[in-house]
Amino acid sequence: MERRFALVEAAVSCGSPTRGSEGAFDALVEAGLPGLFGAARLAPMKKLAPCERWPEGLRHLDTVMEVCRRLRANVLGALERGEYPVVIGGDHSCAMGTLAALGEFFGPENLAVVYVDAHTDINTDRTSESGCIHGMDLAAACGLCCDGLTVGKNKVNLLGENLHIIGARSIDPPEYGVAERAGARLHTAREVRERGLEAVLADILPALEGKRVHISFDVDVLDPSEFTATGYNIPEGLSVAEVERVLSAVLGTGLTCSFECVEYNPTMDRSKKDLNTLMDIFRMVSGKLR
Repeated sequence: MERRFALVEAAVSCGSPTRGSEGAFDALVEAGLPGLFGAARLAPMKKLAPCERWPEGLRHLDTVMEVCRRLRANVLGALERGEYPVVIGGDHSCAMGTLAALGEFFGPENLAVVYVDAHTDINTDRTSESGCIHGMDLAAACGLCCDGLTVGKNKVNLLGENLHIIGARSIDPPEYGVAERAGARLHTAREVRERGLEAVLADILPALEGKRVHISFDVDVLDPSEFTATGYNIPEGLSVAEVERVLSAVLGTGLTCSFECVEYNPTMDRSKKDLNTLMDIFRMVSGKLR
């Protein structure tokens, strides 16, 4: 039976320090993303103005959580209809909504997450120095944060040992401890360079067996020599070819249940060069899924 897709918007940027990523869904749809996924159902989201006040340590909390609650409902709806959610952020705080829905639907013990990102995003509300929630989403999904960062009716505590972070190279010192205590499996960009990508994949892929797998792809994992339309341009990142290899290998397991792409900022891409690069990546993704 042919797989059915839902393209789900997560219109948020105020979980990060920069604005513009809330327009990624519109830019990708205009560029032809729905056509890559057949008769995909579109789930757009009303864009919200950032809240003016927030608790200390949690910037724009009300706006971020409202988007995540809406996203959770939209992803759950897609899963209940038998659709494969393709979530388009927005900044990476939206992953709290995606992961809440997936954890509820499949059971937290059954879900593995392959997190392709320049950051580990596993700060808690207590360890974060910036207060930007896009750096807390994995910690929140593991139930390590305050109740204010709970998306659904109850916390969905994903098992840290089922988190596989690859490509990170901007990690706050406290995050190493949080990741270690949670049991998350961290494969930095440096490890990819030193051991080789295939060796890292050989560690990750067997650990996915028997799980439903979510891929969360942050474009800032890419090296700035190949992609710059994002809020963070951090040297020594992965190449487009390496990212495509990671995504292809994980998708090739046949175990994935959802895909997420975040942090593309079309306001930083006037020439649309990076949009074309991202569409090429999506062509590969859709080809592996269809």
